[in-house]
Parts: sequence; structure tokens; C-alpha cells
Amino acid sequence: MISSFILCIFVAASCVSPLGMESGRIKDSAITASSAYDSASVGPHHGRLRNDKNGGAWCPRHMVSRDAKEHLEINLEEVHVVTGSRTQGRFGNGQGQEYAEEYMLEYWRPGLDRWTRWKNRSGKELLPGNTNTFTIVDQKLDPPIIASKIRFLPYSDHVRTVCMRVELLGCRWADGLLSYNVPQGLRRGPELDLTDRTYDGFEDNGQLTRGLGQLVDGQKGRDNFRMDLAGHGKGYEWVGWRNDTPGWAGHPLELLFEFEKVRNFSAAHLHTNNLFTKDVQVFSHARAFFSINGHTFSPEPVHFSYMPDLVLEHSRNVTIKLHHRIGRYLKLQLYFASRWILLSEVSFDSVIVSGNFTEDVEEDVQVPDSGREYPLQRDEVKSTSKSADAPSSPSKADTGVPEEPKHYIGFVIGVLTVVILVLVAAIVFIVFRNQRLKAAVGMSTLPVARTDLERFDSEKMTMEDGGDITMYVDTCRPSLYSRASVTGADYSEVPDLVCQEYGLEPSRVPPPIINFLPKPPPVPPPPEGYYTQREPPVPLPLTPSPPLSVLSRSKLSDHFMLPLSPEPDDDAVFDVVIPEFPGDKLRIVEKVGEGIFGDVHLCEVTVSPSSDKCKYVVVHTLRSESFREEFGKEVRALARLKDENVAMLLGANLNAEPVCAVREYAPFGDLCQYLQDHVAETATPLAPNASTLSYGCLIYMATQIASGMKYLESLRYVHKDLAARNCLVGHGYEIKVSDLGSYRRMYSADYCSVAGSGPLPLRWMAWETVLLGKYSGKSDVWSFAVLLWEILTFAREQPFEELGDDAVVANVTHFYQNDGKQVLLSAPINCPKEIFDLMCECWQRNESDRPTFREIHLFLQRKNLGYNPELH
Repeated sequence: MISSFILCIFVAASCVSPLGMESGRIKDSAITASSAYDSASVGPHHGRLRNDKNGGAWCPRHMVSRDAKEHLEINLEEVHVVTGSRTQGRFGNGQGQEYAEEYMLEYWRPGLDRWTRWKNRSGKELLPGNTNTFTIVDQKLDPPIIASKIRFLPYSDHVRTVCMRVELLGCRWADGLLSYNVPQGLRRGPELDLTDRTYDGFEDNGQLTRGLGQLVDGQKGRDNFRMDLAGHGKGYEWVGWRNDTPGWAGHPLELLFEFEKVRNFSAAHLHTNNLFTKDVQVFSHARAFFSINGHTFSPEPVHFSYMPDLVLEHSRNVTIKLHHRIGRYLKLQLYFASRWILLSEVSFDSVIVSGNFTEDVEEDVQVPDSGREYPLQRDEVKSTSKSADAPSSPSKADTGVPEEPKHYIGFVIGVLTVVILVLVAAIVFIVFRNQRLKAAVGMSTLPVARTDLERFDSEKMTMEDGGDITMYVDTCRPSLYSRASVTGADYSEVPDLVCQEYGLEPSRVPPPIINFLPKPPPVPPPPEGYYTQREPPVPLPLTPSPPLSVLSRSKLSDHFMLPLSPEPDDDAVFDVVIPEFPGDKLRIVEKVGEGIFGDVHLCEVTVSPSSDKCKYVVVHTLRSESFREEFGKEVRALARLKDENVAMLLGANLNAEPVCAVREYAPFGDLCQYLQDHVAETATPLAPNASTLSYGCLIYMATQIASGMKYLESLRYVHKDLAARNCLVGHGYEIKVSDLGSYRRMYSADYCSVAGSGPLPLRWMAWETVLLGKYSGKSDVWSFAVLLWEILTFAREQPFEELGDDAVVANVTHFYQNDGKQVLLSAPINCPKEIFDLMCECWQRNESDRPTFREIHLFLQRKNLGYNPELH
């Protein structure tokens, strides 16, 4: 799994989990102490939070004072980010009187040759402890500690007996970074301090070595570093260097990063300042060198150039692509574009490389330094040094002339020119001949309707009433909305299904069952004049449908979040940090259904850490360990969505049992049930206790759905099952696009199996999706029009309810043939003409003729001007 975690996201979201003192995940053998009053009753293994056994705490043999010699040591075995601590006094069967009023923390990790005392951002070491023996006191560690071993050191202003029970909060340090070496930042008096204040390594002659500090503490600096007070002084959270520092003239800023293991690097992310009016700019050029042993660096660095920005002064993240270079040490050289370079955070996209690597002890390969900044270049790997045995003579080393006499060069060039001319002539002849063959073949084949987006190259399609369908298949055309894993040096976009772009993906829902529920009565029409009157069109007769068995389907891998397809070439989708949701705060209300990964439950949140409005949530569980990786990828894809009209991920638990994902729910359930429980506001006759919805409210809800889909469209996500059952209703008629309805057995009648495929929402699908399995943003537009039709009919019936499944399939074949026999859904009773015209635009045969969600949202917004949900 790629690790590109910024620590601030850990701290704010998921990096606050207990590390195992209370639960016992940390073994007794990993807990030691400097001494114990009685190892059997108050030994170190009794120093667990809420431990009530025996003495109920760790008690050192000697009384403590200001010298803080006694300690309780916890070995976490792996490097962790420790973001908080909890302490408690001795239980002692309820009679204990010992506790620590204050304490300090020390830590160690690989690369440190000493125990380091933790200090907060103001330089204070002491942490407040307990005032009694039973209350648990939490302390947030800012900055957090990156360590594999932690020590608690009780402290007291006066000599006294103390006992402690403790817990650590945090998470595993996934970056694998052990230390970085960098010149110390500059300080310009009390007005401006741009030094690395939290660095925990060594400082010698202005050079920081073998430690970690502000560049990986997760705190990003503000745009104006001179106004970045944050309670710590100006310039805090920025580390800054000047190019006029003595001895730096023409030289780059150099940073060396050491990692725990050899890693494959794909990108580096640097949060930089660009306050150019204060002589601060993003670096103009960067070079990245790699090494296995820290001594011998590759002579071929990765080059990166940044175009100067003299318009916007805001700070920004700059990403340097590292082209999957391998190393345990990474050296960055940053060249000045102005007087100052300011950095706040540095992180990497990398993955651990398995295998044995020989750490050569050869002499360092000297990286040449030209003494001046590089001009702008492309982001590519370039050789910057000569080989060790290269000749020193300028006539050969600099000009590249080989040992052979120069007159041979003219002969070789002449031969190559003749060969190239012959090849060009052959290619022209072949192209001309193929065009004539195609023209001849085209005269003997049936014409096929084509659009710019549907061109079929392989098989001929014949279409007759009641006959068989043999579909054309574009065997290897890339899809805009699909993605495949790429191996090798080619990073171009590749379709999700290699050579099968038009394979149909089955819906992830339970198999169809017979619905015995009675059909709800039709909604009473609004009074005359509320809508523009329109006579519904008379359905055209349908020709016999082809046998369903001939419609072949390519089954795609199911995912538990049905509608989402990540945009192409977006590795950031899988690098999102997922907030951890406490499983003990969930109470199962009902089982919604089953997904491919496991059960889907509706749960009540006893104490919601994320939102006061979210009392109920949807929880997806993982049944089989073999799907853990795919489950995690789906969760990360969903975690990227942040929109008020899209059901978002509230948190997940991917590293401990039970593995689950927690998503938003809404207090009034799904839109289909909500509509069926209401009638038109002006319907007559109207029951006294009837729940009503106005026309403005219906369009307001449709506008929100269009807004949510516009957001997904901007990310190039495809929903694939947009319908009223998959939208959630909140307070104030707030709508969130989701996929919950696809799991409910009550909606199984909305899905059907075709030729052995998984259940498909056939009546909501665009024709190209039914026949060709082609999903896109424009197929979602088609489904949105069906959803809009559901809203205006109060979801009283299925689309094309008068047609059987075979007839629906036959109808979409007429769209393919473009023979004018296709049938559209009838306009809802008294539906305004402009709204039905919008539906018909969404049902255009050619995808390019359908509107985008941005256009739909703008149109509906204009139609809904002046509507206020608070007044209804």
C-alpha cells in the first residue's frame, strides 16, 4: 500500500487510537521498569490503564522527586506516531492513595543513539498528571512523538511515593522515515524565527543531523509567514533559508532523508511558501538522488523545474514525480528562485521494496555542482556526471566523438537516410492499399449507425425483429472513466477492462425476489394552473424483443460501494487517510442487506465524534480476509468525496477487527420511500393528516441531486445506479446521493438478471449501458432523467411499469438502430413542458447531445429561484 501520510491528518482524524496498554495488545514482556516496589503486585505489567488486578498499578521502589530517575518503559516494537497519553493512579482495591502529579516522557527510535526528552512547542517538558487515584487524565502531545519505545518518568516537587497506570494514543508511522539532515533555518531576532524548533537530533555548526522535526510534524504554515503567530512567535511552522548565507552563493539547499527500509518512490510533496513580495518563492529547480547505503548515490538524478508564480502569493504543495526510483536514502537539492526558500512539510509517496540489497562500500560518487541554478527543464531523469572511466580530454568527453575516424559518420548517416526513405515509401504503399481494401469491404456490409463515441471495429451486427443480436465490440479503446493498474514505464491511461471496454458490470445487490406488496395508489394531480398542462404521449408499439440469452455480459469485480469508479491516473485516491471510527460507539439497529464484502447494517451512534446531526450511520463489514485489500481501496476511493449532497465516509476501521466502513445516513431514509409517503401539496381530495410536498420542494430536491452529481462529474466519478432509492433525505429536504437502496431487499424488484449477469437496474440504464456495458457520466445523465421522473410522480410506479423486462430490452435496441421506434417515459401528470423537455434531452441517443450535470444543475437552479425550504 502506498504510504503518503501527512501527520496532521493522522492527528486530526485517525491517529488517536489506544496502542494497547489497556487492551493487552502490548504484551507484558514489552513493559519494563527501572524498579518496582513489589514485582508481583505492583510490577510494570500492572501499569495498564484501568487495571484493577493485584496492586492495580506500577509503583517504583523508591520515592520520586525532581531528579526523575524512575521510569516505566513501553516497547511498541515498530515505529509509531504517539499523539497522546493517559494516566491514572493506583487502584489498590479502592484504597490506593498514590498517583503522579506530574510526569515527563522520553522516547527512542532506530537511528537515535540516546533517549530523547519530549518537549512541547514552547520547550516545556512536564505534563500534568493526576489529582486522585481514579480519574483518567488525557494529554495531547504537540508535537507528536515518532518513536518505537516510550518511557514515563514520574516527577514531583517534593519527595513522595507515586504509582501509575498509563495508556498511549497514536498509530503506526507508515512513512518509514527515520531522520532527515538539513541546514538549520535562520533566525532574524525576535521578529522572525525560521529555525526548526522541534528537531530532536543533533545540531553541529549549523547542520541538523539524525533527527526529525517541523518538516514532518503535520503542521502547515500560513500564507504570510510574518503573520504566522499561532501562539509561538512569527514564522512558526516555517523553516527558512537564504541564498546569501555565507558559503551558499550559487549552491542549492540540500536535504537528506533516511528511511527504515528500501522503498520505491513515486513522488515527493513539499509544502512551500510563495510570498514573492517578501523575496520568498518556490524553488526554481530540484534534483533528487537515491542511494541504498547512504554513501554511494546514483549519478542520474531526477530533475524537476517549477515555473515562477508572480501572481498568487499563497503557499502551496509542490509535487515532484520520482519515477519509481529505489533507495533507502533520498537527497533533495533545491535551487533558489529568490532570496528565500521556506518549507513547512515534506512527505513522500513510496512503498517498501522486498528483497535483499547489497550495501556497497564504494567511494561516494561525487555529485557535480555547477555553482549556478539550473535553467527550466522537463521533469525527467538525466545523467549529470561522467562515468568513472570516461576520458578527460575535452575533444572526446565533451563532444562525444567516438574513437573511429570522423569520415565514417557521413557514410553511416547516408545509409540510414536511404533506409528511412525506403521504409516511408513502404508505409505509404501499405496505408493506401488498406484504404482501398476497406472501401471494397464497406460496399458489401450493412450500414451501421455510428457516433463520435461509439465506433465498432470487429463484428457485424444484424438486427431484425425477433432476431439475434451480434454486437460490435471495440476491443481495446481506452475509457475516460476506467482505470487499470500499470506496470512498466508506460504511465498512460489504460481502460479498466483490457480489451473489453464495453463489458457490463453487474449491480452489487441481493438477487431479485418477488414483491408481494400492493401497488400504492397514484398521486392525486395538482389543481389546474399549478403546472403547465400537457397530454402524455401515446406509447408506440414495440416490436418483439430478441431473446435475452444472446445478450452476453462481462462480469466486473463487485465492490461494496456500487456507484463509484475512481478517475483515471489518480493515485491520490488510494493515499487518502481514513478517519478511525470507534466501533464501541455503534449499536446495530437492523441489517440492511449483503454486499460482496459482507453485511451492511444500519447502526445508531451512541456518541458521534464526527457530527451532531448524524444519529444513524450505515456500516459495511468485511466478511472474508481475502478481500481486505480491495475493501481498503474502495474505502479510500469513497473517503475522497467531500460534498454536502453526497453521502460521505465518516470513518473506518481497516487495521483491527471488526474491519468496517462507516458512512452517512439521513434521518428520513431514502427518497423513494419518502416520496411514497407524501402527496402533492395541492392534491384533491386531501386527507387531514396527509404529508404533502410542493412542486418547488420537488425541484429543490432534484436540484440538490444534480449538484451532488455535478461534484462527482467534476472528479470523473461514475455513479452507475442513480435512482430515488439511492438518495437519502435529511432535515430541510436535504438530499445526499448514496447507494444504500441497492442493498435493500425491498428494492430487489427494481433489478433483474440478464443472461446470467448480476442484478441490473435495467429500467434506469442508458441504452449503451444495457447493450454495450458502457458506463460514463452521460449514462448517469440518462439515469438522472429517470430519477427526475420518479420525483415528479412521487415514485408511485416503476419506470416503464407497463412493459416486461424483455420489452424494455427490445426498446433500447431501437435506440441502437436509430429507427424511430424507441419509446420514452411518458411525461408525469401536469409536468411543466420545460422540465419534460429536460428529461428528453437527457434521453438523447448520442451521448454528446445530452447535457452535463453542470448544465442541468444551472437549469434547475433557475427554475427554483425564490424557493426557501425553511418556509415549507
